[in-house]
Amino acid sequence: MISRIASLLVATTGVLALAAGPSVAATPAGTSCPTLANTPCAWHQPTGTGTGIIGSASINAASSSQLTMLRVEVKVQRAWGSPWQTVASATRIQSGSIQLSTPAVTTDFLTLVCATGGPAGRVDLQSTTCTNPH
Repeated sequence: MISRIASLLVATTGVLALAAGPSVAATPAGTSCPTLANTPCAWHQPTGTGTGIIGSASINAASSSQLTMLRVEVKVQRAWGSPWQTVASATRIQSGSIQLSTPAVTTDFLTLVCATGGPAGRVDLQSTTCTNPH
């Protein structure tokens, strides 16, 4: 009996998760981002030189009056297994939703873009997301 109840609970949770899943909006780079409030999204944009990138990020505020923080970083890994180092970043705090980009970075190293954001005064409600290394 307990296993049947547990199975029903797991199935119900799965259906609810699918039904309540985040909707997505296309970014300028063609990456899809969640449109959930206070969930940052990060992507990279190539520069005109072919060897560089610009790190970009966006976040949707819960309301236009919410003071929102967004930080986007471009990180490089100079050798396999070495720590990721931030080489460019940009931060903005403002009311409402934010879209932000870093200065261009030219590198031959493995790179990723990370975004951290959420309500400005509530670090416990902020989250970080990163792209896959490229």
